[in-house]
Amino acid sequence: MVLRDIRNIIKTAPPLAPDDTVAKAVRILRARALPALPVADQGRLIGLVQEADILALVADAPDPAAVARSLPARHIMRPIELILSDTQPLPAVAQALRDSADAAVPVVAPDGRYLGMLLRRDLLAALSGQPLAPPIAGLATPFGIYLTTGALRAGAHDFALAATGAALMVINLLANGIVYGLLWLADRLLFGGSPQPPPQPPDDISLLAVVIFFGLQIAVFLVLLRLSPLAGVHGAEHMVVHAIEEGEDLQQQKIKAMPRVHPRCGTNIMALLILLIIAQQSFTSLSGEVDEPTRLFTFVALVFVILLTWRRLGAGLQRWITTRRPSDRQLGSALIVAETLLDKVRANPGARASFPRRLWNSGFPQVVSGFVAVALLIEYAGPLLSEAWTWLRAF
Repeated sequence: MVLRDIRNIIKTAPPLAPDDTVAKAVRILRARALPALPVADQGRLIGLVQEADILALVADAPDPAAVARSLPARHIMRPIELILSDTQPLPAVAQALRDSADAAVPVVAPDGRYLGMLLRRDLLAALSGQPLAPPIAGLATPFGIYLTTGALRAGAHDFALAATGAALMVINLLANGIVYGLLWLADRLLFGGSPQPPPQPPDDISLLAVVIFFGLQIAVFLVLLRLSPLAGVHGAEHMVVHAIEEGEDLQQQKIKAMPRVHPRCGTNIMALLILLIIAQQSFTSLSGEVDEPTRLFTFVALVFVILLTWRRLGAGLQRWITTRRPSDRQLGSALIVAETLLDKVRANPGARASFPRRLWNSGFPQVVSGFVAVALLIEYAGPLLSEAWTWLRAF
């Protein structure tokens, strides 16, 4: 194997220009988790800026921040001792890195084009059969977890992914039915309302009624989701993904110590949508009731609140609603899926996929198809079933 066969371990990082400041170098080094960056002049690599050299410089400066903001990278760069080609055999690459004092070295294509930086620890992980796992996405389904890197996948099949969408739609319909029933019962008991529940809320309800109605809908949906088995499976999915990303052993006792809140969870998007729906309904209800400046102020205030709270709301929803501590059975099943995916990553370290394939592997089309299928079934089969039931009762 040559280096390009495991190109995913080459960390992409833009080279610095000679006049870029040390402060910019610090920002990129931190953002890319690199110990060094190359300096390029008109496409030609001319030097290397190391974080150790920057630290030595600013540690002795009376005003480190001012020095970092004003000093160009060319004044602190050192000559490049080693440049690797992505066509070099791995044993030769390992030998070169072993003899080099640099923790990260530039990698170029055969035509001299800069590709990125190679870290000694990343090559070591690849050679020892522990390649750096690419970002992993996952989904909870009624049949267990699903994990994917975009190019590779493991766990639940496409039918299970569609079943997730169908289950979410069923939970949504149950939530709607419960809310309509509760409101009708309250109206019937407290105000002597109509004996027949309304098919849908009236159009002229007040802003407070809109907030109460949709708040109840969302609350009941979340409670039903929490009570469903999906919450436990979702928790298992987050815990094994955390373990993979942190390099922990895939053992049940280790996984149980992992958190259930993950920053890339789709629950964060759900929290954003919930806030947007409430904001949209509230904003619409203000039409005709207040003047234009007040509506504009309300719109700006709602946007500001959403931007400040949606991630916190997403984390709270994950902790208390959309995930719960998985059972040993759910956790054991999730571990098998995680090990299967990592085996595929080891066997295909440079696996890539086209955008359509990555979209399909995300599971999103399958989940949406299941959601829509149940909605269409209710829309078209509901009246037919009602007529069939009436016909049967006639006999």
